[in-house]
Parts: sequence; structure tokens; C-alpha cells
Amino acid sequence: MLTYGSCMVLISVGMRNMRSEPGSLLAAAAGVPIGLLISSFQLFWGGVGPGFNVWSVTAFALAGIFSTYLGRWLVFKSIESIGPSGASALQSTSPLLTALFAWVFLGEVIGWMGVSGITLAILGLMAMSRGLQKRASDHGSAEGKGRVGHAMLSGSLIFGIASSAAYSGSHLFRGSAVRVWNEPLLGATIGAAAGLLVLLLASRTKLKGYRLEILANPRGAALFTGIGVLQFIAQSLVIASMKYIPVSVAALISMCTPLIVMPLSYFLLRNHEKLNWVMALGIFITLCGAAMSLLFAGQH
Repeated sequence: MLTYGSCMVLISVGMRNMRSEPGSLLAAAAGVPIGLLISSFQLFWGGVGPGFNVWSVTAFALAGIFSTYLGRWLVFKSIESIGPSGASALQSTSPLLTALFAWVFLGEVIGWMGVSGITLAILGLMAMSRGLQKRASDHGSAEGKGRVGHAMLSGSLIFGIASSAAYSGSHLFRGSAVRVWNEPLLGATIGAAAGLLVLLLASRTKLKGYRLEILANPRGAALFTGIGVLQFIAQSLVIASMKYIPVSVAALISMCTPLIVMPLSYFLLRNHEKLNWVMALGIFITLCGAAMSLLFAGQH
């Protein structure tokens, strides 16, 4: 949670010098060499644990594609559209989706308290959406008050929720894989490599332009490289936790980034996002709903 929250604030800073597309690619690329380096040390000192099979490798690779390609690209777009606090609040829906997927595929139970928590979280999202609409209308532009502004807001929300669903899928694959093969560092490295490969294939026609933009912004490039390293560390820690606690609870803790992002964004970025009390209330209610549903589900 601490690492992911710090990353979201740094992404907002990095986007002042570089667009999200080359930044996302650079961050994804940074995770592969650091993963290979750390995994090499692990292999040299401790070797590989039992449980290596085709499914575990495939699941880690699919998790990397869902998070590195789909999830990361979508969350970068949502941060670009609505800022780190709004994007991180939408990410807080990921544990709710993860709980649903884990109930269906992994047998993790959600009781009536879980259903109540999901309802509370939906109300929080509605409040946050009203706060975003209020912020857009307060800008005073015709676009912010007209249909175009509302269409842009709807698109931003779709980006955030789609990113949440992609990360939920990655949690499911990682939880399934690490319980068979308890190698979170190697798993994160496999996922980072698979995600980067798909990202390069999807962006092959734009790589030349990305390269020129990266070379023209060395400070932004260095920042996104550091973000990629931090994201690899965060993914490894989440995978490691899933060996010992339910997947839905691990997702809940790791995705409660508004607890970190909101104070950092407010004080370090001097409230650049123009946070209002409606957005803050919506984020708080959403987090309460997620905690209520998933912590009780974890007891089952």
C-alpha cells in the first residue's frame, strides 16, 4: 500500500514532463532488469522452491499482462484525466471485484457483511463521482459544463474502473500461482517480462516517437524508471502476501492507496487537484465499504 501510493503521486509529478504512454512503457521496462537482478541473487543464494510447473508460470505471465499492460496503461490514463486521488479511489474498487472473482474461482466466501460492504462502497463511488462533476463544473469552462465535459468525465471513470478490473484479474492469477509455487520474486519477474512483451507489441508503431520523447525528457525518464522499480517491488510484496492471507484481503490492503495518496497529494502537490469535501467523503466511504466486506470475508 505504501509503495503503490507513493508511485501514484510520483506518476502525477512525472506527467508534468512526459506523457503517460511513453512513461508507462518506460516504467514497465524498468521492472524487467531489476527483477532479473534480484532473482539472480535469489537463485545464487537459495535456489528455486518446489512447485514449478506450466500452470504457475502461465498464471504469473497472465498476471503480468493484466497488470503491466492493461492495468498500468489504464491507471496512467485515469491519473492523467482525474488526478492521483481520484484514480486511486477508483482503484479501491479492485478488492471488491477480486473478492467476487476469488469467490467464484478460489472458493473464498463473502457473507452478508460482505454484501453490505459492497453496497456501501458503491455509495462511496457515487459520492466521489458527484465530487468529480462538481470539480469539472467549477472550472467555469463551457466544456466542463457541457456535454463534452460530462463525456470526458464518463470516459475517465471508465478508464479507472477498467483498470480496477484488470488488476483484479492479475490478483486472481497471482494468488492461484503463488499457492502452487511460492516464488514471488521470480513470479513478479515472469509477469513483468510478459507484460512488457505485450506492451511493446501493442506499441510497436509508436516506439520511435516514444524514444524521441524519452530522450528529450531525461528527468521525466529517470522518474518513470524509478516508478517502475517501485512498482516491481510492490507487486512482489503483494504476491508474497497472497501465500499467507486471502487474495481479497491482500488486494484490499494493497489498493487502499487513498490513505497515502490524499495527504501526500494535498501537502506535497499543494492541493493541485483541487480536492473537495465530496470527493474526500466518497473516498472514505468507499474504503470503509471495502474494508467492511473483505475483512469479514477474510474471517470465513
